[in-house]
Amino acid sequence: MYRPRYDPATHYLFYWSGFLVDEAKKRNVRTIDLSKEKAKKDKFHSYLLKQPVDIVILNGHGNSEEVAGQNDEVLLSVSSGAKLMKGKNIFIRACDAATTLGQEIMKMGATGFVGYTRPFWIARDVDSFNRPLEDETAGPILRCSNQVGLSLIKGKPIAQAQEDSLARYRENIDKYSASETTSSFLLPFLLCNMTSQVCNQ
Repeated sequence: MYRPRYDPATHYLFYWSGFLVDEAKKRNVRTIDLSKEKAKKDKFHSYLLKQPVDIVILNGHGNSEEVAGQNDEVLLSVSSGAKLMKGKNIFIRACDAATTLGQEIMKMGATGFVGYTRPFWIARDVDSFNRPLEDETAGPILRCSNQVGLSLIKGKPIAQAQEDSLARYRENIDKYSASETTSSFLLPFLLCNMTSQVCNQ
């Protein structure tokens, strides 16, 4: 688990990814949690080289060719680290990472990959910044995305993890489509993330 935290977006992803860490510990799944200042390229690459890792979950900022970790240090790119993904299921929660980078990871022998072909959007309530887990603006979006990691931790194949996540998106989209409350403004965020979340295996 890779959880940088240094700006509003990674602040939210850091805390919501904590649910994945908790689920792994509850199931006695050995977890390497590289968080905050530990979320550095050298530590990440070192663990992948030395430890038996089956699932890699990355949170951070990205583009089509790379993902950045703590303080925008490039962690993984098409030219650095893609080979370390061989034999692993990968979930990257970063903008655009499912395009060139995702394809390169699969070429290098990854078992499966889930990521986003466009920006990953998080709506937030500014008054909940210090309590991100209580933010019910961000919550529906991040629960849908988190489902990929939860299903992988439970031992499901990556295609099933993708489908479990998409099912949660559809449930929320149906819920907010029928809602007359202001929560319906979440629909574009849910739709964008759902349609850009892809699975390769």
